[in-house]
This record gives sequence, structure tokens and C-alpha cells, in this order.
Amino acid sequence: MLKHVLQPCERAIIRKDLHNIWHTRMIRLTVILAPALLCLVLPAFYLAIAWFLPAEAGSVSDDLAFLQSAAGEEMTERQLMVYLVAQLLGPMFFLMIPLMVSTTSAACSFVGERENSTMETLLLAPVSLRQIFCAKVAACALLSLIAEAVSLFAFSLVMAVGSVLFETPFYFNLSWAVLVFLLAPAVALFGVTFMVLISGRSKSSMEAMQTSGYLVLPVVLLFVAQLSGAFTLGPVLLLLIAVLVGGADAVLVSIASRSFTPERLLRV
Repeated sequence: MLKHVLQPCERAIIRKDLHNIWHTRMIRLTVILAPALLCLVLPAFYLAIAWFLPAEAGSVSDDLAFLQSAAGEEMTERQLMVYLVAQLLGPMFFLMIPLMVSTTSAACSFVGERENSTMETLLLAPVSLRQIFCAKVAACALLSLIAEAVSLFAFSLVMAVGSVLFETPFYFNLSWAVLVFLLAPAVALFGVTFMVLISGRSKSSMEAMQTSGYLVLPVVLLFVAQLSGAFTLGPVLLLLIAVLVGGADAVLVSIASRSFTPERLLRV
């Protein structure tokens, strides 16, 4: 599919960037450990805790009682713990992954290229700035989508086991569909374009990564507010958020592409 969308020179830049990103130890650890920890280890840990909770209906502690109304049906403490992981904590963990991977890979691709003094060589190649920009954004977004797919598989595996053990419905619903196919890709693109904008002001890729850490806070606060009972992130609200993030992406892509100049790229 990429052969029909991208030029050979753009595909070459994508392959080069993916190779460089993957062979950067910190990025490789982020791509491997973030999905493993957030979508495999932590969900499995919570399900292990659920195994030791009372299995009888009606014996729900005050800490989990607020989930009964959100779940919409009578559940045991074990089942409510599964619901907590599947519909409240899981989406937050899942959404962090494309954001973390996109920002760290973009920091390596844009700022790291300048650190390694290879940006000058790339700018001298017979490739337009627009093609370089599109290829680099595509490489970072592609890596984020791969990490998202792996995370979804790992989380689905854990939740499938939980559904069998605790006799609960499989977690994937309309809210998750919006999250996976609309919101997560939009968030990944937001992370990449945000890093392009701050790359000119960052002296090192590490500094750029530290700055990008602030992007995770809105995601955490959004789901913490949901846990407090302030609102419920249903499919309609998630779709609205996806549209807003998509609109922000369009604006950021336009600004970032215009600011993608040799002077700014080579600024030290």
C-alpha cells in the first residue's frame, strides 16, 4: 500500500528512520516495555488481585460500589474488578502507548538527526523538504500504530482469560472501537507533530522527550476524572474527543510543515 502512496525516496527515508529509531536503546525499550507493562503486566496484576476477592454476589466493598451503576448490572467484586480494568484503567493505559511511542520516536527522528550531524546530508539529497517531512512523520506514526496493534493483542489476550475466569462479557465494545480506530491514531499523530514543533527549541533528544512527558498528563487527568464519577467516557464523548484531536492534528500538521525549514532544522 505504501508503494502507491509514497515515492521511492520517501520510502527510503522511512526505512532509514525506522532502522535508526529501533537501534536507539531508549526508544527500543519504550516500544517493548510500554506495551508489555501497561497492556500485559498491569492488567494481569489486577486480574490476579480480583481472584482473591469475594466471589459471592452482594458482597461488594465501598471501594468498588460506585462501579455498579457504571456497569449497569449486578456484579460480584471479582467481576467489578474486571470491569474496572477493561473499561476504566485499560483505555487509559492503551492511549498512553501511541502517545509515548510517537513522541519518543519523533524526538529521535527529528532532534536525534541533528545531534548525529546527519541532517545536513539528508537536506543535500535530491528530496524536497515536504517529502522529508512526510516520510519522517509517517515513520513515527507507523511505529506508533505497530505498538498500538501489539498492545491491543496483549490486552485482548489478558482480558479474554479474565472473561473466562470471571464469567464476564468480552471487553471490546463501541467505546473501545472508537478508541482504537479513531482516537489512538489521532493521538499518535498529535504526538509526532508536537515534537516537530518543539524540535527546533530542543538541544537534545532527551530534552525533547522530557518536554513531551507533559502530553501524558491530560490523558491521565481525563481518566482520573472518570474514576471520580465526574462523567463517563462513552462512545459519543470519545468520538467528540477524537474529532477535536483530529482537528488539532490538522492545525499542527499545517504549522509544523511550514516551520520545517533548513534554518530551523540545523539550529543548535
